[in-house]
Amino acid sequence: MICWENELDPQQWAAVSHPGGPVIVLAGAGSGKTRVLTYRIAYLLSQGTPPQAILALTFTNKAADTMRQRIGQLVGQMALDVRMGTFHSVFARWLRRELGGFPVNGDFTIYDEDDSRAVIRDILREMHLDPKQASILRSIISRWKNEARTWRQVHPGTSAERVAVEVYKRYEARLRAANALDFDDLLVETERLFQREPSILERYQRTLQHILVDEYQDTNPLQYRILRLLAETHRNLFVVGDDAQSIYRFRGADVKNFRYLEKDFAPVHMIRLEQNYRSTPQILTLANSLLEHSRELYTKRLFTHNPSGPSPQLYTGCLNTREEAVFVVKKIREELARHHLRYKDFAILYRVNAYSRSFEEELRAERIPYRLVGALSFYQREEIKHFLAFLRFLLNPSDEQALLRILSVVGSGIGDITVERLIRLAGERQSSIWQVLPEAVELFRGPAQRALEAFYDRMRSFREQLLPLPFIEQVEGVLQQSGLLAYYESDERAQERKENLRELIIAAREYHQQAGDQASLRDFLERVALTSATDDPKEGPPDAVWLSTVHGVKGLEFHTVFLVGVIEGLFPHAYANEEGEEALEEERRIFYVALTRAARHLYLTKPQFDMRHGTMRPALSSRFLTEIGLDSGESARPAFMGRLSVSPPPTFPSRTPAFPLSEAAPSSSILPGCRVEHSHFGRGEVLHREENGAEGVVQVRFESVGVKKLDLRYAKLRLLSTT
Repeated sequence: MICWENELDPQQWAAVSHPGGPVIVLAGAGSGKTRVLTYRIAYLLSQGTPPQAILALTFTNKAADTMRQRIGQLVGQMALDVRMGTFHSVFARWLRRELGGFPVNGDFTIYDEDDSRAVIRDILREMHLDPKQASILRSIISRWKNEARTWRQVHPGTSAERVAVEVYKRYEARLRAANALDFDDLLVETERLFQREPSILERYQRTLQHILVDEYQDTNPLQYRILRLLAETHRNLFVVGDDAQSIYRFRGADVKNFRYLEKDFAPVHMIRLEQNYRSTPQILTLANSLLEHSRELYTKRLFTHNPSGPSPQLYTGCLNTREEAVFVVKKIREELARHHLRYKDFAILYRVNAYSRSFEEELRAERIPYRLVGALSFYQREEIKHFLAFLRFLLNPSDEQALLRILSVVGSGIGDITVERLIRLAGERQSSIWQVLPEAVELFRGPAQRALEAFYDRMRSFREQLLPLPFIEQVEGVLQQSGLLAYYESDERAQERKENLRELIIAAREYHQQAGDQASLRDFLERVALTSATDDPKEGPPDAVWLSTVHGVKGLEFHTVFLVGVIEGLFPHAYANEEGEEALEEERRIFYVALTRAARHLYLTKPQFDMRHGTMRPALSSRFLTEIGLDSGESARPAFMGRLSVSPPPTFPSRTPAFPLSEAAPSSSILPGCRVEHSHFGRGEVLHREENGAEGVVQVRFESVGVKKLDLRYAKLRLLSTT
């Protein structure tokens, strides 16, 4: 028997060596959760558990690859046979094997968010509705799917819901005609498969004897329901996560999944990992103080044996974001010289992307390299999406979104009107565009007919020539025969686009080296479709200051962190005041994640004035500063700030509501087009409304502050006369 007890702390070893049954490992920030998961799997293998009997689920391919590599270092080749991957990639493999044509066959295409929105935009145009509503409708449909409701099971109560149901119905029909599933379907269809085919579920329950989940706090209700089905017989469900780092509610993550697991699998053994290996005691003191103000988290108190460090500092002497940026860059210069650090040891974190501009400008002015996290993902670039469309069409000609992209590149003579007629014909025939193209060639007349015939012949020849080739030759052949290189010849970014296209060839070759004889176009496309932004290389040089929202650096750590813009309305975000306690709790967790990214130095900055709405207003200190014991009077205006020319701040009247409070209108009467009044934001017009399972959420364009998203449970809007 292999024993790693001396390589782990007592709590880590208790988790790794647990005899079995349901376990929640509550892993505080920097407590070594990946280490625990890695050693747990290695421990199970050393105890004789077959690798094929272990299923480890993660949220990124990078996490899965890292874990497999570390397990291999502990137990050797057995690690290769452990079933491991992201929720979506594992379930996609199962669906390809098990679906058998219902609702799609095993060669289905996976539609990403862009593909889904494009389909919904087309549907809205068909219905003579505003295609700009596509993102909102996609969110509504996604919510219904994750609630396990088909379009037939939704009972619309408003005209907006009736529109959403009709779009949902058409959207599903379009996906099936294209032999495609979206990201939600990979979860939805897995649950439906297990409910529809108990024998298949029983086979997976029997085969997978140990199920381990990384980042459990990021799971949504549907993922939990599938986990519950898989583990309900043997109950060997081992989840690792931190409820205090649950910050993806906007993606559907539900921190209550911890409580659901405790209830459904009672009794559940809970092991707390509270020893932090990252930060100084001073930083952890702030983090612990913040957690004490949460009403819904498990009790947890981080500690460390790391040496003491400098006290976290709050600077309030900056008038605005411009001065904040000057201060932060000066501090980076000082620490570089004093501590012999590298640029990549620094991170500037903010709540929203729009806050980065001043910091980008100042870093550029001072010739300091930086990487802007959240820049466009490699796989989301136009030229790469075009290349992937040709690859997808080669494998699945019914893929409607791929074919429409190809038409935009090589469909010479095929205009928008012809494309609309094609889409309409495919809808009438309940078929794909590719399948109705021969009929369209016979039906259409004039230039459109000739253009369609040429396009059809070209793409049919394209498939006949490339489909029989080995994987790498397929990919390289597509680049040569697609016309993409010629298409971008006259583009102002031609060289950059061509380099990106060739970079995809390199990615395909790297995949081929890893997969060997098992490499296939289908698997490569699935890998690309399921690659998240977290798995992509970040934009910028390797040694550079990180500029990011807090969400963009979850799981990372830095020697020095600057947490900027720590003001009310920004951190916590203004929407939290409208959406209620649950939203405010998540804002507190986001702040906690920000604090715990710092290993040694932590600076927080709060400008004196808020310029986000086009006017200079006094900025209120974030309530979280009070919760962690830092008050706004702690630091004076730094002397070097005097070099900036800043106009003296204006005086402000005492703050009073823009309009007197009055009786709120019933939420059911707040509809798009209505004129409304809010006690704080004033008057405005309702732009959109979406249902959220409660009173509903509306977007309102206010005359004074622009567009705001409000939860009708808390907004208390008053209807104004439209006369």
